Amino acid sequence: MTIFGLEIGVEPVGLLMGVFEPQKYTQMYNCNVYNVEDIPLANRQSIPLGLMFLTLGLICEVLYLPCMLAIRKHMDSTCFKFMFYIAVADMLALFISGVLTGYLALVGAVYCSYPKLIYTMGAWAICLWGTESTAEMVLAFNRCVELSSSYWADVLFHGKRTYLWMMIPTLYGLYFLLFTTPVKFSGLFVSWFFNPHVGYIDDFGQTYHNDLHMIHNYIVVVVLTGTYSTFAIILTVKTWKLKGSSTGAGASRSQRRTFFQVILISSVNATAAFLYVYMQFARITEFLIVLAQLTWMLSHGIPPIIYLLLNKTVRRDVAKMSVLAFSKVCCFIKMEEGLSTILAGTRIGPASSIAH
Repeated sequence: MTIFGLEIGVEPVGLLMGVFEPQKYTQMYNCNVYNVEDIPLANRQSIPLGLMFLTLGLICEVLYLPCMLAIRKHMDSTCFKFMFYIAVADMLALFISGVLTGYLALVGAVYCSYPKLIYTMGAWAICLWGTESTAEMVLAFNRCVELSSSYWADVLFHGKRTYLWMMIPTLYGLYFLLFTTPVKFSGLFVSWFFNPHVGYIDDFGQTYHNDLHMIHNYIVVVVLTGTYSTFAIILTVKTWKLKGSSTGAGASRSQRRTFFQVILISSVNATAAFLYVYMQFARITEFLIVLAQLTWMLSHGIPPIIYLLLNKTVRRDVAKMSVLAFSKVCCFIKMEEGLSTILAGTRIGPASSIAH
């Protein structure tokens, strides 16, 4: 299949390549043609960047968990359904783009250090990026429809229809997983590349490439920019029409807050996609590679921070859960202290039965 002059195949070059095409897999991903130690560990290892990615990844994961629990309470809303779906994809992707990347950088790993692990995680990384960014585009479309026409919002997204929309990013992500070239980690640049032997054997995109990934990034930049520009225009027109109405003003403020949150989250996705598109044409530097990797991680890790800062519903529910958890811990500690006091005041043992 040809898209924009690029061949998009359906042969299993993804996660199942080793099962269906073992000879081709061995030829492309053979680790016997060079020794990993040809490049010293000191050149493959990055303690500062490893700690940064590991720490940021863990912080974002920890922040995301209570946000997910808060979002789950409002699943009657189409927007919150998509937010929960995106949150699941984000947390899985954060493990790879943040936590695992940090660990691999700390130990100075390259593809041939842990070939099966890195290949598998790279396939899932591509899958989750395709899934999450596509879900972001569907959510952007949903926001535009909700804002412009309650009738069409009902027709397209009401009830279980939302789950049909979720099938689009799910199936698309599975296609990435099974039928496209995965990325592979290299500690030489603390990032993920299609060439598993980067730094050892140059390829320049001749053998190891993923055309669908490149096309997808173009689409993400164009669609998110276009959709939220449309959202802004619709919101401005609607605000102007409702000017002077107290109900309209309240709704307008709420819509502006929603717009601000989703555009902040989506802008990080668009920036990550843009950087990878830009790298197709610009001279690639080590700084640009690390910046693209960081932006990719933040595209999955920034939502909980934005929710906690700007989303009143999520922030309120997280605060309630935190207070409840804290009160339970305090209650448990007091019970333990009370039990310790009772036990300390009761003499148990042979001495208690001695008559004086």
